[in-house]
Amino acid sequence: MKLAFDKHDFLANYWQKKPCLIRQGFTNFTDPVSPEILAGLAMEEGADSRVIQSNTGTDSGWLVTHGPFEDYEKFGESDWTLLVQSVNEWLPDVGDLITPFRFLPDWRIDDVMVSFSCENGGVGPHLDQYDVFIIQGAGSRHWRVGERQSMQEYQPASDLCQVKGEFKAIIDENLSAGDVLYIPAGCPHEGIALEPSLNYSVGFRAPSKAELLLQLGDIAMQQESLQKRYQDPGISAEDTSWEIQKKQLVALKSFLKEALSSDETDALLARIVSQSKRPLPEPELPTTAQQIPDLLSQPNAFIEKASGARFLKLSDTEFYGNGEAFSISADALSTAQWLAQLQGSEPASALAELAHSESQSELIAEMINQGIIYLYIDES
Repeated sequence: MKLAFDKHDFLANYWQKKPCLIRQGFTNFTDPVSPEILAGLAMEEGADSRVIQSNTGTDSGWLVTHGPFEDYEKFGESDWTLLVQSVNEWLPDVGDLITPFRFLPDWRIDDVMVSFSCENGGVGPHLDQYDVFIIQGAGSRHWRVGERQSMQEYQPASDLCQVKGEFKAIIDENLSAGDVLYIPAGCPHEGIALEPSLNYSVGFRAPSKAELLLQLGDIAMQQESLQKRYQDPGISAEDTSWEIQKKQLVALKSFLKEALSSDETDALLARIVSQSKRPLPEPELPTTAQQIPDLLSQPNAFIEKASGARFLKLSDTEFYGNGEAFSISADALSTAQWLAQLQGSEPASALAELAHSESQSELIAEMINQGIIYLYIDES
């Protein structure tokens, strides 16, 4: 699947700057999931799903019901939307929708949310705190999107955020199958189904400073080298005890900047951004490096990266996956880069051509045991 548009123009003029509509970004688009399969997935205990209803007769007019669901008859035939998060982690065909967007950093990719809306279904005008590409599947939907702006948010129902007041739309269009709408974080938007419709939202996380600092603080507590204590910048007997002095603030900020600018902090940030959104499924039995050559040589063996897994390069000797550091020897670098670039399923024989040393086998075994990649036999 290929996204038909000018990536250079998009990155220069739209990415994180302003919304844009890519007409027929995917020509002859075929839905990777049906409404029936999506509805069935929302019945599963582990799926993160909800139905949002409008025109409910409640004070606010909105109602949110969380799954798992037993049936959908009570919702009627219009004015509701089913949303299921991280469908890419359940259905590989939906995960394939991420591949065309891998010209953007892998660590930014969050998940693929899929929604099915009955006629007039929607979630109201709202803001997202992430960048998103919305792919129109079956059906048609009307979208209004505004430029990034500050708007007051409120909750008309539990777990539903909307914006107050009207916003000026710079995109006001009907979308059909294969159209792609890009919306940067902080841009108000609203979509209403004109008929039963499927939409696929490929989300890219945009963490705030507060979120990153919180994550960094948690992980930094485990690092002995970051336990250095603050020291006062030349206290004088004449200083006022109850006054926070400018030199003290400068010293505190310098103390923090020293920590943030260290090479060790680079490694901590790499651990944070390589962490999967949800725990990866680890194999029941560990794989050893000695088993790798035989596993890769099995007929019809394929290797695949787990849905939601990240494997990121920080340097030629350091890769990070699932929040863990992988030390890479010189002879294993080509294998590490092959695994980092892995998209979809690839014949295990292609990896076997690279992996001839013990260190390469150790890397592959460790990644299997971490749940980042897995091998399977195609018996079809």
